[in-house]
Amino acid sequence: MKYFLKKLFLFLLPFLCIVIGVLMADPFKIFGFQEYYATGHIGLNRGMITTKSYNHYKDSLHFNSYIFGSSRSQAFKCKDWKPYLNANAVPFHFDASGENLRGIAQKIAYIDEQKDSLTNVLLVIDRYTLSDTQPKKGHMFIGMPCVTKASETEYYGTFLKAALTPDFLVAYADYSLFGVHRPYMEHLVQAYTYRHTVNHINCDIWYNADKEIAADSLEYYTQKINDGTFYQRTGNPDFECPVTQTEIALLEAIKVTFTKHKTHYKIVISPTYDQIPLEENQVALLHKLFGKENVLNFSGVNYLTKAITNYYESSHYRPTVAKEILDSIY
Repeated sequence: MKYFLKKLFLFLLPFLCIVIGVLMADPFKIFGFQEYYATGHIGLNRGMITTKSYNHYKDSLHFNSYIFGSSRSQAFKCKDWKPYLNANAVPFHFDASGENLRGIAQKIAYIDEQKDSLTNVLLVIDRYTLSDTQPKKGHMFIGMPCVTKASETEYYGTFLKAALTPDFLVAYADYSLFGVHRPYMEHLVQAYTYRHTVNHINCDIWYNADKEIAADSLEYYTQKINDGTFYQRTGNPDFECPVTQTEIALLEAIKVTFTKHKTHYKIVISPTYDQIPLEENQVALLHKLFGKENVLNFSGVNYLTKAITNYYESSHYRPTVAKEILDSIY
């Protein structure tokens, strides 16, 4: 038996060394509160960053105004929103990559649980936000257990599994040792001509594409057209977005919390590039729960969705668009 265990240990030793090495290197920065933007070569879980930033600063800065949504919500900046709010507003951008309605509802409930104020809320949504009500999976999207109340084992295991993927391990080790981005790395290790500009405290991000556009806008948009990023739009949805009971329950929970905090809120239905309007029954539900005056629908074909220069690519619209929206709703 001892001989067998010894052989088993020796067999597993290389793997155990790799696991320990990965945990020590912490490529996805999941342990403690860290400087999340210093290197920026490895894609990180955006919801983790905003949650940890909120937890780190909330007791000293007393955030009371929040922007919620997916990465599309990053078109809206705290500094642009603040002039429309009361003098003591302290905004925070509580977004997450691929954020869905469940994630937003959980973050709002978490803030309430912390006994923090929800004085003002800007809720940025679209068809994708409302149609997805299930817990997010994958190391780039899974929510932190303190917010989701899900298993910590599943949470940390998700990151460990991603870090132990052979393709990632090789690319991460190669780049860490030599600092050279090679073609095979593709999306495993990110390479930028320009870096994002970030506010480390309120979590606003100015995407690096702004710098590319400023450097040569004609070249930027010509390339995006040629590679098919800006595809021909038909306005026809590629999936249905019916109202579900889960969606209704999540929206009702959000409204209850808003009522409790006497929150001043606005809900923006994003002007997505695809020009697909949010379904009428979805809009009607939002009007019923939150009031027609608080729901601003910019989806579909309109003055904001016509020009491709209002977008970085087919997923994200630019801060200039968000500023126009803010001017129109306050």
